[in-house]
Amino acid sequence: MVSRESLESLESPECPTKYLERDSTDLHESPGISRNDQRRRRLMSAVKELSAGTLAGIAQVAVGHPFDTVKVRMQCQTPNEVIFRSTFDCFWKTFRYEGGKGLYKGAWSPLLGSMAQNAAGFYFFAWSKRLVQRIYTLKAKDKMTLGQTFTAGWLSGCCALFVETPVDLLKVKMQAQLYGKKAEYRNVFHAGYKIVQTRGIPGLYQGLWSNAWRFVPGRAVYFASYQWSVDFVSSFGKKRSRPSLRQCFAAGGICGGITWLSTYPFDVIRNRVQADSADPLKRKYRGTWHCAAEIASREGFSGFFKGLTACMIRAVPVNACIFTTYTAAIRKWEEVEERSRVNTYTDG
Repeated sequence: MVSRESLESLESPECPTKYLERDSTDLHESPGISRNDQRRRRLMSAVKELSAGTLAGIAQVAVGHPFDTVKVRMQCQTPNEVIFRSTFDCFWKTFRYEGGKGLYKGAWSPLLGSMAQNAAGFYFFAWSKRLVQRIYTLKAKDKMTLGQTFTAGWLSGCCALFVETPVDLLKVKMQAQLYGKKAEYRNVFHAGYKIVQTRGIPGLYQGLWSNAWRFVPGRAVYFASYQWSVDFVSSFGKKRSRPSLRQCFAAGGICGGITWLSTYPFDVIRNRVQADSADPLKRKYRGTWHCAAEIASREGFSGFFKGLTACMIRAVPVNACIFTTYTAAIRKWEEVEERSRVNTYTDG
């Protein structure tokens, strides 16, 4: 039977941080825990990561998709076919001629996809983190260095790439369809159906290698810069045993800006390659490096940074919302787990 004093201590402001921020690796590999309990805890850890990532994906699309549409349209217009003079002009023309629906064009793919992307991204990062901890013989409570977090992010990017690419492809196909032109695809589902019908499942991986150059190092920078940003933001004000949600919001915004700045030229290349025809015989670009060479020769260095303004306006609030939503969901899960654990002890 648990004493009343011990229960009160669990409810005190200081105590929860000892429990809520524990890494699930401690629970998975603690001596004296049966294999069935370890399996159950691994399953619960996966459920937490996947559900929190899913909620983060919903927040990402709700906040960021209009800016993403503007960014893609700015990136995909060529010097021979200039429709938008600036980021604001693109936003205004899209809204004027297509309404709010135009800004959320192709949103079903990223909505469903971002739920899958973020769920997979955070799950694979948690798995990669445990792998790196084993390689470096770290305990779960030991803080990883930025280099170790970078490595874990790189591994998670390699795993999540195969979820990310089809989602991005369908989104880009829809966003690149401009008003006044005959639309090839009615919606993302129709786009997916037509691509699979004509090119098979491999057709959904058009631009895979272009995306790999952007996404894999991007994941590494993403998680490493978030760790650095949390430390930086936490250095101001009152010291805490864990960052507040406000600090997570600020750190997420900083890491979003850093990540997109570091990988943006490859995002331009990836979007051009994926917006190209699904039929290989009708494509403008033979691959990643041919696309890069074409942009450099026809548009110069600035061609690799088309749509950057829209991207940065989107990147900061979107990634702030992603990490805040994810952290809040994880903490809520762990509060529920802790209460359940306390009730079990009390009943016993």
